[in-house]
Amino acid sequence: MQVSVKKLPKSEIEITIEVEATTLSQAREEAVKRFQKEVKLDGFRPGTAPTEKVIEKVGEKNIALEANDIAIKLAYAEAVQKEKLQVVSHPKIEILSAEPLKFTAKVAVLPEIKVGDWKKIKLTKEEQQVEAKEIEAVVKDILKGNAEAKPITDRSAKKGDRVEVDFSGFTPDGVPLDNTTSKNHPLVLGEGNFIPGFEEGLEGMKLAEEKEHTVKFPETYHAKHLAGKDVKFKLKLNKIEELVEPKLDDEFAKKISGGKKNSWKEVEADIAEHLKSRKAATAQQKLEADLVNELLKISEVELPESLIEEELEWMLKDLKNRLASGGMEWEKYLEASKKTEEDLRKEMRVEAEKRVKIRLILDKLVAEEKVTVDDKEVEAAVEREAGRYPESQKKEVRTAFGPGTPNRLRLQHQLKIIKLLSDLIKKLAK
Repeated sequence: MQVSVKKLPKSEIEITIEVEATTLSQAREEAVKRFQKEVKLDGFRPGTAPTEKVIEKVGEKNIALEANDIAIKLAYAEAVQKEKLQVVSHPKIEILSAEPLKFTAKVAVLPEIKVGDWKKIKLTKEEQQVEAKEIEAVVKDILKGNAEAKPITDRSAKKGDRVEVDFSGFTPDGVPLDNTTSKNHPLVLGEGNFIPGFEEGLEGMKLAEEKEHTVKFPETYHAKHLAGKDVKFKLKLNKIEELVEPKLDDEFAKKISGGKKNSWKEVEADIAEHLKSRKAATAQQKLEADLVNELLKISEVELPESLIEEELEWMLKDLKNRLASGGMEWEKYLEASKKTEEDLRKEMRVEAEKRVKIRLILDKLVAEEKVTVDDKEVEAAVEREAGRYPESQKKEVRTAFGPGTPNRLRLQHQLKIIKLLSDLIKKLAK
C-alpha cells in the first residue's frame, strides 16, 4: 500500500492512498459474504447460497461498490496506524481512480495546543450560607403542599381560599369574546395566577353567587384581541375551600419523611443541609465556568474546520431533537424565528468554536496532569446511569456500558474531565 501525507492549513492533512490488489481481493470476498447473508434466494437458507448465485442476483457493479467501500475503510485505518496520525475527525473521502483503487482522505489531526501558566489563575470561592428566610420559604411550600381542603358553605370567599368558578368574558357592550370562557376553573385567591384584578372580583362572593366584574387586560397580553381591553366577566362561584395547613410537630415530621425523621427539628436540619448542598453545587458549577473561561484566555489553539463543522452538526441535531420532543416541527420553528438553517449555523459558529477549543484544552490538561479513574469509579458511574432507568432496563444499560464499549470509554473520559476540574479548583480557588 502506497501512502503519502500532505499538510493543509488549520491542522488538517490530506492522505493519498493506493490500495494493494490483495487488500481489494480480500474486500471483495468480504463483500460477497455480506450479500450472501442478506440476499434471499429460493431453495437456500440465508448464508448458504452459492457464491456465483449471489453475484448473479446482486450484480457485479454492486459487489464492486461494496468491496471498494470495505477496502477504503481498511486501507484508511491501516494508513493512520502506519503513519501514527492523531486524527480527530471523520475523513472526507474522494476516489481518484478505480483501477488501481486510489483515493484521498482529508481529515483533521490533533492541533498544537498551547496552554499558558494555569497555576497563576485566581478563582474566588464564595462562602455558602443558608439563611433562615430560605428555610422558611421551603417550609411554606411544604405546608401549602400538605394543606387539607375544608369545604366552606357559611361564609364568603377570601384570600387564601381555593375556589372553583364559571366565567365568561364579554365586551363592555355585551359581545362574547373568544377564549374567555371556562367551567369550574380552579384557583387560589391571592396567588395572582390569573389576570390582575380578576381574583379580587371573587373575594367576598358566596357559594353559588353570580355577579359581573370588569377587568382591564395588560397592554402586553399575549392574545392581541384582549390586550389593553376592558373585559366584563360573568362569574358564578361553585366551590369554596379553606386550605388548612398542618401543624409543624413531630407527627407531621414522621409523615412527610416516611418515618425517617422523628422530630420537626430533624426535618428542618435536613432542609438546611439540602439547601446547602444545592448552593455548593451551584457554586462549584460557577467555579468550573470561571476556570474554563480563564483557560480559554491563556490558551492558543488552531481549530480544524472539520471539527467546528462536526460540532455545528451536533448542535443543530440537538436543537432539532429538543424541538421535536416539545412537539414543534423543524420547518415551523424556522418559519416562526424567521431564519434559515444557514442563519442558525452562522449564529452557532462562535459557540461551536468555543466548545471545540475547551474540549481540546481540557483533553491536553488531562494528559499533562496524568488524570486517571479506576474501575470502581467507572462502575459507580455506570450504576448511577442505570439508576435512571426502570428495573427491566437496567441490565440493558449495564451491557451498553460494558468493558471496551464506546459508551464506557466516553464515560471514563467524562469522569477524567470532572476530576481534572475538581483538582484544579482545589488548587486555585481561595
